[in-house]
Amino acid sequence: MQVNCKVNVVNRLLPSAGKSGPSRLAWSSITLTENKSSVIELSLANSRNKSGIKYRVTNNIEQIFSKFLNQGKLTLRFREPAHDLCLSGEVKHMEKILAIIKGEDVQLKKGILCPILSNSTNKVVIPKTKLSILSRADYPVTTSFPETLTNLKISGIALKKFDRRLLHLKLLEILDLSNNQITVLPETIHNLFRLKQLNLSNNEIKVLPETFVNSARVSCLDISHNQVMSIPSCICRLSGLQILKVDHNKLRCLPSTISKLKNLRTLTLSCNQIRILPESFQTLALDHIDVFGNPFENSLQETPLNPGSLSIKVATLLAISAKSAIKFKLKYTEEDIPSTLITYLNESSTICPCGKLCVDDGISSNGKINLLKVSGSVSGDKVVPMKMTLCTATCFQRFAFKMIS
Repeated sequence: MQVNCKVNVVNRLLPSAGKSGPSRLAWSSITLTENKSSVIELSLANSRNKSGIKYRVTNNIEQIFSKFLNQGKLTLRFREPAHDLCLSGEVKHMEKILAIIKGEDVQLKKGILCPILSNSTNKVVIPKTKLSILSRADYPVTTSFPETLTNLKISGIALKKFDRRLLHLKLLEILDLSNNQITVLPETIHNLFRLKQLNLSNNEIKVLPETFVNSARVSCLDISHNQVMSIPSCICRLSGLQILKVDHNKLRCLPSTISKLKNLRTLTLSCNQIRILPESFQTLALDHIDVFGNPFENSLQETPLNPGSLSIKVATLLAISAKSAIKFKLKYTEEDIPSTLITYLNESSTICPCGKLCVDDGISSNGKINLLKVSGSVSGDKVVPMKMTLCTATCFQRFAFKMIS
């Protein structure tokens, strides 16, 4: 069996000699063989050591670290020499190596040696991790995309459909499909759970699926210059999101769950159809926001306060349960509480300007917000209208139709 993966060889004797070895993973070729004496051997060769090194596996493994095997990571600790091999690659390859070492897989071809060991002039085959396709002629039709890709750019080739073959690229961290003609995204796009950056700008996307992206790893999302009319509430799952670009779309509003994006630093909303911001907007802490070119309703008409005519919602049992979970910062999973309550917790909580939590109760009103309150720099209008949920008649008299600054 021969596989390519990233390997770091750690010599456990170096620290005692006051030395340190290489700390970076290097693409390597690993071959597992069984000789005529039924002894399993592991051969390793890479660009640092083209001549290669051979390890005896049978009765020579001191310890196996497989806690993060589901992430494609495996560490083998040998007795002689005192080396740790830290492997990182595809999960199926790591599982295969572990099965062979544990004796659970006997499908080894006897007498096969690593080709690189027999010819030191050969180069280690380094799997492709980055691919840029900028012309239609370069687009793979009869061949597949390398499964080892971590960075893929397909831009400016008039691609009309999202290629479902991309969903099999489990190692993908950066995906750039900008400047195409894509109209629909697959519901299963969230399967790309390693994504950190997703660029879908300058396409013709109208609807983002409810299962759009579902990874806390995503730090940059660009869906600008499309025809998107709404952002799904699942945006709140991108807890690591730092940059969100939705310029030049047809957005009429933002989801109330945007307040869940605690790490968001840059938000660009220019040239949409947004007239008022959600009440949860006041809890953001941004470095920059761009709201230029939106038809904000800056002329809010104040109505005389009549406490007797105010309609204060009475919280439902579901709302009371949600408020308790939020107030006491309870940790929960779908095994602990109903999924309907989890959805409610993610989407229904708002904050009165006085700081009190409102969950489906309080008084609905409008007001204004100075965006410099939530952002270090602002492009476009500084003072814009914002929905508000006010907890009492006192707060209504204090904040309704006024500016929060």
